[in-house]
Amino acid sequence: MDEERLVPVSPRHSVLLSREYLTFIDTPPQRDYVVRTIAKRQVGKMMLMSGDLVIASAETRATFPLAAQYPLHFRKSYFPGQMHGDTKDEFDNHTRAAELIDIPLPIGHTPNTFRSCLLPGLPYTRLSPFDAEPQTANIALAEKLPIASAVGLWKLCEDALAKHLALQAGGLAHGDAELHNLIVCPTPLELLMIDFEGSVDQKTQTEEAWQKRCATDLEPLLREAIYLQCALGRQRSKLGELANERASKLLEYPDQFARAIAQRASVGG
Repeated sequence: MDEERLVPVSPRHSVLLSREYLTFIDTPPQRDYVVRTIAKRQVGKMMLMSGDLVIASAETRATFPLAAQYPLHFRKSYFPGQMHGDTKDEFDNHTRAAELIDIPLPIGHTPNTFRSCLLPGLPYTRLSPFDAEPQTANIALAEKLPIASAVGLWKLCEDALAKHLALQAGGLAHGDAELHNLIVCPTPLELLMIDFEGSVDQKTQTEEAWQKRCATDLEPLLREAIYLQCALGRQRSKLGELANERASKLLEYPDQFARAIAQRASVGG
């Protein structure tokens, strides 16, 4: 028997599993086997939601064809009696996003669960150094950032902007566009969006509300772009232009960032 084996978890991603887990991949357990709990949402001791990496049971594989194809996947479980969004809406939003920005299709849903492919990578926030408060403390972090790291993060942010704009052009806004919902996968190298629970359909909004929603979704990314320009200098791209245009709404002290960006440019980055 194999000690380890690559197991597909999406149409273009695989992970290496040890024998203890391969047993459940090859012989489905009676109930979903929880490999690891990735996220929890609770109030005090009351559990509201659990996000788990699971290996699908025989029943789950029979119910959802993609679970049979990708038995190792992510399962979000809402606990009985707790208020939550409609999992069908999340499934439909995710499916629509998959068509617009080429992410893996969702696996399935029930009234209290939502399943999606495992994306083997890291949240963008694990790669970015910018988490300091007050905001101006991020200027010093940017000045210490190696040029190669700053360039790599900038390219990822440009990709994220393109995906946001493609979603919005298709009439869908992410709705929870914090940077931890951007996953950077190394093999193949790509940035993918997750968590469409709060996505917003343009058809349900007034034009004013839709424009506000779209602008709000871009704020975390544009703020990150300003921080990165403190390492790189001013960038002449769609991302740089939008970030600099909206700096006064994104930052408490935009003039300090403008000076830092100008100074960086004057010494060639």
